[in-house]
Amino acid sequence: MNLYRGDVVLVRVAFHQVAGNKVRPAVVVLDGKDDDFVAAPITSRASRPKFDFSLADWSAAGLNVPSFARVHKLATLHRPDVLRVIGRLSEPDLQKLDDTMCKAYCPAHSS
Repeated sequence: MNLYRGDVVLVRVAFHQVAGNKVRPAVVVLDGKDDDFVAAPITSRASRPKFDFSLADWSAAGLNVPSFARVHKLATLHRPDVLRVIGRLSEPDLQKLDDTMCKAYCPAHSS
């Protein structure tokens, strides 16, 4: 399965402290074309507005409810755990992804 920056995927995520997993949406940030990719989780609840950003075009991205990308919680995920691509971020939301990533990870370059 090819993944591209900005794709919104449903991915199986393992629980940390107990056996089992859950299916959650995430936005692809980087795909190195191997077995893993980097993604930001998507949630319907904003808890840290500084590093969460609202998806303006959440419905077009394949999501059922208004949602937020959590840029401060990037994860390396296993490609076989992707169930499917459900959508793609709009260009304005991709720009918000870039801006928020710079705010979180390159503070010397953010305004």
